[in-house]
Amino acid sequence: MLKLSGSKRKSVIAGAVVLLLALAGAAFAAKEAKKVATVNIPVAAELYATEPQPLTPTQCGQCHSSIFRALKDDGGKHRFDCQKCHNTFHSYNPKKGGWDELMPKCATCHAKPHGPTIADCATCHANPHAPKKVAMTTRLTNACAECHAGPRDQLMKFPSKHGKVACQKCHTAHGYIPSCFKCHKPHHVGQELATCTKCHPVHKPREITYAKDTPGATCAACHGKVYAKWQKTPSLHGKVNCATCHHTRHKYVPKCTECHDAPHKKEILARFPNCLGCHLDVHDLPVQQKKGK
Repeated sequence: MLKLSGSKRKSVIAGAVVLLLALAGAAFAAKEAKKVATVNIPVAAELYATEPQPLTPTQCGQCHSSIFRALKDDGGKHRFDCQKCHNTFHSYNPKKGGWDELMPKCATCHAKPHGPTIADCATCHANPHAPKKVAMTTRLTNACAECHAGPRDQLMKFPSKHGKVACQKCHTAHGYIPSCFKCHKPHHVGQELATCTKCHPVHKPREITYAKDTPGATCAACHGKVYAKWQKTPSLHGKVNCATCHHTRHKYVPKCTECHDAPHKKEILARFPNCLGCHLDVHDLPVQQKKGK
């Protein structure tokens, strides 16, 4: 065994210490070099143990709140799972573009619901998440009859002031049905809005029809004098509603025999064939009232 003097032994020990310190420093430096983060977050692999489930519309709406709201309020038949249209998510790259390629196409579900003439869907349905909210653009107003041929035909066949007004004058938004009272005064105090179209079809308002139970006060709006006379008459006609006699159509004049088959003897009817020759006014028949009344 090699024996070293005291001074040499100290030199060897000092060298070994230096070497050990150098190796420890190198190891520490190597460990620091491999560190890629400035924070220490524990790994939680169990969070990725199961496959994720598709997001619900409500979960999508947590980030896309305005789109969720549009679908809720005006989505119409587009209110279904987002994934039915969107198969690719968050893939848009401004540097690469490709927005049109990523977005769903109307033709995937819709053929040509408005015919071959109107095939530019987004011109009217600018927001696919609110397809029922359609602005009355020039493109739309110039093509109303493409889908609404019936109203167009009625306006042309039955002339009225309604036929002189552009569609968008009343229908300020697609599908919007205005109140008649916006332009017209009610026929009488307390008239319900729903009663307007029972008599006046909106696209042929002069073709007046009505049910037998239509209130006489409605008729009074135009036939005020007759209505006032009818209200005061002591005859039984005062208990009969206007539409009961003037049925079928507006301005219909009934025949007395529709209700009164043969009220007098044949001889009298032969001598006086015109009922109004004696019964002067159907709305205020002359009647013989009992004395004291």
